[in-house]
Amino acid sequence: MTMPQSLSHHQVLASTSRMAVLELLRSRGQALGVAEVARHVGLHQNTVRSHLDVLVESGYALRRRAAPHGPGRPRVVYEATTAPAGERNYQLLAEVLAQHLLATSERPGEAAAKAGRSWAGLTDLTDRRQPGAGHPTSGATPAGEAEAMTTVVRLLGDIGFAPELSPDRMAISLHRCPFRELAERHPDVVCGAHLGMIQGALAELGAPVSATGLLPFVQPDLCIITLGRPGAVSRPGGSAGADQRAEAGGSPEGAARPGDPPRPAGPDDGGPA
Repeated sequence: MTMPQSLSHHQVLASTSRMAVLELLRSRGQALGVAEVARHVGLHQNTVRSHLDVLVESGYALRRRAAPHGPGRPRVVYEATTAPAGERNYQLLAEVLAQHLLATSERPGEAAAKAGRSWAGLTDLTDRRQPGAGHPTSGATPAGEAEAMTTVVRLLGDIGFAPELSPDRMAISLHRCPFRELAERHPDVVCGAHLGMIQGALAELGAPVSATGLLPFVQPDLCIITLGRPGAVSRPGGSAGADQRAEAGGSPEGAARPGDPPRPAGPDDGGPA
């Protein structure tokens, strides 16, 4: 990704107001429009739009059109990306590790999920929880469902997934994959690791909800994490999460069970063949 001709990375981040815009995008688990950003940072919309253009051109933000809701053109929204190429690029290392799992494990998807859960167990989630929440493994009260989902959505947003939690908290839509190219080549390993990370994070938080599966590429820019509550009984008419999966072409029955490698979406699911 190329920088604007007259600006270096240092110059892009040197502006206090531009950094405020970037930090807002990074702190939210969903994409924001110009008006929303302007309201939160206290700047004029034209100023915000100018800052967002620079962030997009320099690789710190992504511009896309939101899913349509009612008549009219879909609104333009922005989300923070991972660090631009040239600052942190671990794609080669990820490829090496994926190839190693594929070559040495009989069930690479399960091995990747286990690695993801181990990573979550070593990750400090306290800075993403509400102030004073503490850590469940250190004797603090386990996170409630709402707090756990907010923490996990924050974590996914920081990594670069552009997550969106369904209204019934039964699914998380991932509108961006930081390892898209690698995931398209090795979905079992990459998606398995991502599923394991979410499962591990929820377990570390002591959450009353678990990640039951990952539906990869149900649309070109959409993967779906399916969630479940212990002992939950399906309500007549389904749920918002199920409706979201159905609209995307996914199926709850097709979701991977905890620890299972995710099933790549086939042509009938709206994913790659």
